Amino acid sequence: MIPIIFTTGAHLQPIKIQKEDGREYWLWIVLEFVDDSFKDGEVYNPIESAESLEKLLVE
Repeated sequence: MIPIIFTTGAHLQPIKIQKEDGREYWLWIVLEFVDDSFKDGEVYNPIESAESLEKLLVE
């Protein structure tokens, strides 16, 4: 079972990625935002997934 942890305002889950050199790394990804997020000191509630970086950062 993959663990899910909670940090202030978000649920996180580990994922394993493989870099181009073949080495594997584990990192945390956000599964769900629970509270307000901030960008440049202003409330910014991002979408959780998108088909591109540009769509992910839509205001």
